[in-house]
Amino acid sequence: MKKAIPFRKLGAQEALFVELTEKSKGAVQLVVFFRVCKSLDIEELMKGMEYLHNLHPMLRSRVEKNHHTYWFCDVGFQDIPFEIKRDALPLNYQEEFNHLGGKILELDKYSYRFTVYVHKHGNVKWIAFMVSHAAIDGRSALLLIRDLDRYLRGDSGYESSASTMQKSVVEYVSSIKHLKKPQLTISNDNYAFPKWPVEQAANASLRRGCSIYRRLPKKSCDHLHLLSKRENVQITSIYNAIAIIAARSLPGFHSRVELMLPINAQYLCKRQIDPNVIGECTTTLTLSLSPDDTSLNLLSLAHLIQRKVYLQLRNGRFFEPPLKPDYNLVEIENMAKDFCNAKKYFPSGICVSNVGEIMEYTGPLTFFDFGVVMTVQTHGAHPIMLVTCTINGEGVFVFGYCEPLVSKESALKYVKKYMETLRDLSESSDLHISY
Repeated sequence: MKKAIPFRKLGAQEALFVELTEKSKGAVQLVVFFRVCKSLDIEELMKGMEYLHNLHPMLRSRVEKNHHTYWFCDVGFQDIPFEIKRDALPLNYQEEFNHLGGKILELDKYSYRFTVYVHKHGNVKWIAFMVSHAAIDGRSALLLIRDLDRYLRGDSGYESSASTMQKSVVEYVSSIKHLKKPQLTISNDNYAFPKWPVEQAANASLRRGCSIYRRLPKKSCDHLHLLSKRENVQITSIYNAIAIIAARSLPGFHSRVELMLPINAQYLCKRQIDPNVIGECTTTLTLSLSPDDTSLNLLSLAHLIQRKVYLQLRNGRFFEPPLKPDYNLVEIENMAKDFCNAKKYFPSGICVSNVGEIMEYTGPLTFFDFGVVMTVQTHGAHPIMLVTCTINGEGVFVFGYCEPLVSKESALKYVKKYMETLRDLSESSDLHISY
């Protein structure tokens, strides 16, 4: 029998994500729901899913461990687990996210699975992917929806193509001369900022990843975009500022905080990474905010965050695991085990990822009209993670948290404060109102 040949070695971040998934009850698994808006039967969808699987190597990926962890891209579509649910409509997102997030991917066998939600008449109404974030990030998941939609509509003008990350994202970013490693890391016990206390400490086996989403009407989003232009502040900076202001409602909030912002590495390595690549292509900025910063009103805080992001991008300082490219797997395993242990604090602050307009990634969609994306938060790294996007002009805000480190009551209180602040701003004629 011919011996399988590895595609490549995992980067440190990818290897850490694999270990977190295995050791922290499915942590950082990416759960993606998309709603079907046109007649689609199961047989037709399954043909499209097999097409996707055969097109993109990372959908055929699995991991093997030796002294390092390696990608192998040789998994057949027949080996991908899937579930067809006929009794789960209308969709209860929170319940289904919890259900899917609790199904831990067997990464030595496959890197994704999917669930199909079927109407009583046999038509597909929702499809949910659960993918390994080590293999596929949120941006890539949107491209998968794009390619599936193109297949289903029989777009003859679309030429099938596939692109993969030939190196890990850390290697791409590190190859850019002006980009530097940060001085402080998420796992540094001597980190200068106060640690955010959890409500109830629990080890990974007792944690549950949870998610809530809310929507903002197109009219309100349009007003926010007009406001951002008038105030010369990016909409993503406004979302980031509201994330900090809403955090004042959480138990244990400290006025000296940090804000973690995932960044698409394609913007940093434009000529090196294909825009259509399917893989893990995310790096991260971490901003430090002082008590003076967090006491600012909303728009002032948004401007400040925007300046801090610009300075960090200019200085090339990004978060990455405190490991060398030639990392030792034991180091990775020990770091993941540390995340599993019960702690009285969160190692990092609130995480906000602004995807932007989904149609900029997918183009016009025929079969899908709404979707939500969130990672399973059982690593216990952040009190709250927020993913924001716009679909056909409508704002979508997805909040992730981990019980019992954060209670459902606290999470709902945070969501309520965030959306109230957002709506007040979108409806206000006074652009300098203080929040």
